[in-house]
Amino acid sequence: MTAKLTLSAAVLSVLAGTAGAQSIENKEAPGVPLETHSEETGLPYFAPGRGVVDHDAIRRRVLEVFDRQFGAFVTETQALTDVAKAYCGGTADEAAFKQQFHDTWMAWAPLDSYQFGPIESQGAALTVNFWPDKKNFVGRALRDLLKRPAEEQSDPAVVASLSVGAQGLPAIEMLTYTDGVETCPAVIGVAGNLHRIAVELHDGWFAEGGWADLARAAGPDNPVYLEPSEFTKVVYTALDFGLTRIADTRLGRPLGTYERSNPTQAEAWRSGLSNDIIVAQLKGIEDVVRFGFAGDIAENNRSWIYTVFEQTEGRVDSIGMPISEAVADPMSRIRVEGLQSKVHYLQSEMDQEIGPNLGVETGFSAADGD
Repeated sequence: MTAKLTLSAAVLSVLAGTAGAQSIENKEAPGVPLETHSEETGLPYFAPGRGVVDHDAIRRRVLEVFDRQFGAFVTETQALTDVAKAYCGGTADEAAFKQQFHDTWMAWAPLDSYQFGPIESQGAALTVNFWPDKKNFVGRALRDLLKRPAEEQSDPAVVASLSVGAQGLPAIEMLTYTDGVETCPAVIGVAGNLHRIAVELHDGWFAEGGWADLARAAGPDNPVYLEPSEFTKVVYTALDFGLTRIADTRLGRPLGTYERSNPTQAEAWRSGLSNDIIVAQLKGIEDVVRFGFAGDIAENNRSWIYTVFEQTEGRVDSIGMPISEAVADPMSRIRVEGLQSKVHYLQSEMDQEIGPNLGVETGFSAADGD
């Protein structure tokens, strides 16, 4: 261990005993916290923006955020499966099922930004959320599912063998919010399949030999990350993609043109969850900035970007109705356009306030070439 590391460990050891401090377990050196944060602010005591970016520390913090976020999707899909069984069995009401469906989609929303690693390799972006659905693949896939015997409809393994249109959240939404469609028992099978996907995604990141281990082993022999800064760049690019996805797809598609809006091209328009999904994705991006990147971002940049996040989320609330309805009303449409402009502004501020602090720029993302 170098003298610098020894000194850092000693300082951290002292700070670990400070009142109101929170420390992160150090698996490589048990008993020596990796970082110590103020319980009140959640920020590290060490002053960031010190001119040297600690990409190893960024990786540790980002992986903790990812573990929470992917873990939440595992938890919510398990709850959805349980509530679906209870609902179809008559021991839970429709309101309880719809609420859990909402909670499950909100747990997925932050993950939608991370279309690299296990989400990319497992094709989960399509199986979990097949959208935009320009040719009604979800409807056609569900017709095939609903033709099957009840025991097959409720079997996650059968659902997993079908078209991706029948496997995810839009399929459950169509089953639940379309008049004349039998919700049960198909939602049991789709929910169970979603839970399988959620577990495989979490394992893809955090099981032994998973993507997290790949990120930790950055170096010249690593097939993906030749140096620690490359993981930072990929994550930063994913956040930029998430903002592009909100502005250009979640808002741009239903906005259409002034002469012709497209209300039914809003995500989750049947259930009216479009606005909540955007807020959940924004909060997921903010969590990575706040708890993953913050220790290496200067305080003035950090404070400003939090303000812009808050302003952007406030623009969603100010719309006052589901986006699918707002784009069809001339006065409310202005608020949706204002939100789109604000998301673009947030994206620009991220480029100016966050990227330079981290020493990275955006690279190739899932939005390129679409």
